[in-house]
Order: sequence, then structure tokens, then C-alpha cells
Amino acid sequence: MLAKLARRIYKAEQLDAIVEPLADAANKVLPPGGVKDLLHGKQLGHALHPMLVAVPIGFNVGASLLDFAPGKRGGPRDGARRLTGAALLATLPTALSGLADWSSLGANIGEKRVGLIHAGANTFATTFYLASWFARRAGRHGLGAALSVLGGGGLVIGGYLGGHLAYVNAVGVNRNADAQPEPADWTDAAPATDLDQGPIRVELDGQAIVVVRDTHGVHALGAICSHLGGPLDEGELKDGCLVCPWHGSEFDVTTGEVIRGPATVPQPKYEARVEDGRVQVRARE
Repeated sequence: MLAKLARRIYKAEQLDAIVEPLADAANKVLPPGGVKDLLHGKQLGHALHPMLVAVPIGFNVGASLLDFAPGKRGGPRDGARRLTGAALLATLPTALSGLADWSSLGANIGEKRVGLIHAGANTFATTFYLASWFARRAGRHGLGAALSVLGGGGLVIGGYLGGHLAYVNAVGVNRNADAQPEPADWTDAAPATDLDQGPIRVELDGQAIVVVRDTHGVHALGAICSHLGGPLDEGELKDGCLVCPWHGSEFDVTTGEVIRGPATVPQPKYEARVEDGRVQVRARE
């Protein structure tokens, strides 16, 4: 049932009237730069949001377990209230990291639609958990426990849609995870004169590779952007970085490292040289 719901949301064009203005607003609040890169998880080498979601979920589930724990009610009730409060505090950075990732999906409109409902379900859950905390604080522990159960329903739907984005739509997945270290030996790729026009794409031993030349020499990276699969050979060379034409991720051409997100995973790096007027490439040792 939930799988069918996710597929329907993916195709629900009526959501676009909300998706596009909200994405524009999010990109104004969180423009590309250091703060957004931090929320993406650039410094970690993978997405931050999936790590953070476990924190409020764990606190809220723990609170509900304490609600039904046997024994004296004073201790469990106080613990449940505190865990609910801790979950609410952890929700803000979790939501911001999700917003940063969602607003960087660009033209992936289906994923944006699913992400919108994912966020809506979690907002529904947070509203009930907030009401639960106030009820617990006022001494109405039975009502607080009931509100937490309702909030848990929102978490289930939101969590399912988040998993659908990651495991079905491959949002946040390294698009180069299955790249092979090929070719092992120096392999002819293209005439060196082709580099005069900018980055070029070559296919060697099943690997898509982008080759560029700057003042420091010839460089080669995996041509598929690790973020969402953008063609780096269609990007531009800027201050020693190759810029993805889809979402603006920047990669150092000498190392493949991420200089600016939304990408969080480096590009595969290859060795490149020019011999007798021909570009040659091999996998990095």
C-alpha cells in the first residue's frame, strides 16, 4: 500500500504548485556555500541527513516505551517527557539538513514531490510530539502518551517515504559506487587537440571519464557526478574545479575531492598524459 502511495506521489503534478516556490524559497534561505555544505555532509564524505534522523526517532520511540513501562510512574513519566523534549530539539538540525538536500534536487521533480510529502508527514509527527510535551509538562501524562502514539504514525509514513527516496530513487547515493579501476594500463583516449574546446568525455573499458586541461596539465575524473549523475563533461572549468552543470557541485580536477556541494563524495580520479599528440588515461594506482 505504501509503495503504491509513493508512486502516486511521485507522479502527482498538482504538488508542483507548492514544490517549486518552496524550493526557490529554500535556496534563498540556504544558498550554496559553507553552511549548506555542512548540512549536506560534505565534511563527512556522505549525506548528513540519514544520520541525524535516527536521533529524534530514537528519542521518541524511547519515550513511548517508557510510557508503557511497568513500575512506579514518576520516573518513567519524567524520562518520557525529557526524551520527547530532546527529540524536539534534535528535530531542527535534522529538518534543516533534509531541506538542504531537498532544495538541491534541481530538475528531479518526482523526487521533490515525494520529499515534500516526506517532510509533511514528519511535520505532522512533530506537531503531535510538541503537543505531547506540553501535555506531559502540565501533568497530563495519559494524553501525552496518546499524542506520542499519533505522532508515531506520522513518523512511520515519513520514514517510509524517506527510505523510498534513498533506496528506490537513489537520492543521496554515490552514483560512482560501482566504478571499476579501469583501464589498468595507459590507454589511448582522444586527440590532444580535442581539449582545446574544453572538457571531453571518453569511454574506456566501460568507464565514463572526463578529461580536462588547465595551466597545470591534463587531468581526468569520473564523468558521472557522484551527487545525482550529472554529466561533468558538459560542465565548466573554474579555478581548478570542474563544475557539474546540473546542480553546481565543484570537484578539484587534480584530486577529485569535493570543493563545494551538494555532492559529498569525491569523483574517481584517473591519471592522464599527452603522448605524441594523443591523450592517454589509466586508472590511478
